[in-house]
Amino acid sequence: MNRACLIAAVAALLAATACGERVDTPIADEAKQAPDPVGVIASDALSDLTAPPTGIDFWTHPNVSFNSLIVVASADGLASYNVEDRTEVSRIPGVSLQGVAISYIGFGPLAAGVAATFDEAEGAFQFFGIDNVSRLFLPLEGGPTIRGSVRGFCFGRAANSPDPTLFVIQRGELKIFNVAPAMNGETARISINGENGMPIPDTAAACTVDATGIVYVLTTSGEVYRVDSDQSFETPFAVAFADNSPGIAFMGSVQADDGSSVAGQIAVLDGETGIVELFDASDGHALGATRIDAADDIDAVTQATVMGASVANLGGLYRDGAIALGVAGETPAVRLIPANGVANALGIPSLPPANPRGEAPTNEETNNLIINPTLPISE
Repeated sequence: MNRACLIAAVAALLAATACGERVDTPIADEAKQAPDPVGVIASDALSDLTAPPTGIDFWTHPNVSFNSLIVVASADGLASYNVEDRTEVSRIPGVSLQGVAISYIGFGPLAAGVAATFDEAEGAFQFFGIDNVSRLFLPLEGGPTIRGSVRGFCFGRAANSPDPTLFVIQRGELKIFNVAPAMNGETARISINGENGMPIPDTAAACTVDATGIVYVLTTSGEVYRVDSDQSFETPFAVAFADNSPGIAFMGSVQADDGSSVAGQIAVLDGETGIVELFDASDGHALGATRIDAADDIDAVTQATVMGASVANLGGLYRDGAIALGVAGETPAVRLIPANGVANALGIPSLPPANPRGEAPTNEETNNLIINPTLPISE
């Protein structure tokens, strides 16, 4: 679904809910089935963190997959690490950040990666470009200021949309900000080119965006709702066993040529146990659950603060993507497992690698006009 279709869907849903009150219908505990998780041995870890992760996401390199990045937000700022050897690449210190989500402006190798994160002290979203060559962070002005508490947020776009959308969860409301590149003199910045909102369950706490632009909202008791024009929030799209669900992630890519459907999975994290449940993104049926088991020099994950997941080609062991969990305690860390290892353990097909940058238009498709992102983040 492109941005125009998504806004139309939101408008339809707003009209439908304007005539009556929203009904929240949490699923009874006895209706849930406890997952029997399959362990996958930890493959890598970031173990020298100075604060527990509050957000994890992945940035995909334009042409060298193993130079992709793991991006981690925490109370100590924003940091990125090379996927291949986990060395630190870039850091924004001295600011307490809640969560991080990455999307792209433009298409193909020239697409500009942008990380969105929330500065609780300022009550505002901060955006950082990620340079395609140096891979360094570039602060971008223009993030929206938010009144009230932010419970969660997600940042993404449909595969055929050049610009992403920021979705912000507050109590009973999903705020929607259309993001676009802009300039302030010679300085790159972010422009908010539209703001909207819609009612969601009061217990909503996290969200994710699939490759068609559809948003999935997760409640604290494990219900997953697919936000579209037909959603009444009376019947969830999927139900996780978790009663402490701090994270949800979409893992997949566009399936249909017209960009109308996806092949993928919805991952839901139970923070109290560190178990990740997977659901089919086409109809919400459960695919199984996994956990990160100990390796020789990496501890198992028995509790987690946050999750990041991707099925982009991140190189080497992670050529089909990865799942990363943030761990608190005396030694904060991020621990990873490969996405194909999870698929093998659960006996489900591995997903084809996704390209979150999208495909660059050809000369023929654009009448000799190549779309170049207008966000100049390369030095």
